[in-house]
Amino acid sequence: MAPSAVPENTTTVAPESIQKSAVARTGDLFSLGNRTVVITGGGRGLGIVLAAAVIEAGGDVACLDLLPTPSEEEWATVQKLASARGLQATYTQCDITNEEVTKDVLEKIAAEGLKRNMPLRGAITCAGIQQMVPALDYPIDGWRKMLDVK
Repeated sequence: MAPSAVPENTTTVAPESIQKSAVARTGDLFSLGNRTVVITGGGRGLGIVLAAAVIEAGGDVACLDLLPTPSEEEWATVQKLASARGLQATYTQCDITNEEVTKDVLEKIAAEGLKRNMPLRGAITCAGIQQMVPALDYPIDGWRKMLDVK
């Protein structure tokens, strides 16, 4: 038998993390319970899909988008999911490149969250600008607006 690198007369003590269960339930690791999360670009596409994911993780969701109303079919699904879990999903039309308006909207969302004991504790930025313009012809103002959205 090959010699061991560890002397035979030492006792091995397992690390504390192994001695005591340090493993949390998966649901607890990914829980967004007792919080509100804002999603920019939450009117359709990836933003509205992530709104459903926040609700599934136990959080209220406040969607912001430039669109006057969210995608009807997708929003109905989000509302149904929120209702079934006793949570809240709200939608606000908002141009997030307008700092004053965005500040006011976020303050209202934060105040509502506190009333519900669901403080504003997160943001997911999904807002984007899609332009069908060749890159070399893209106007500088368009680039600036695109960067402001993020």
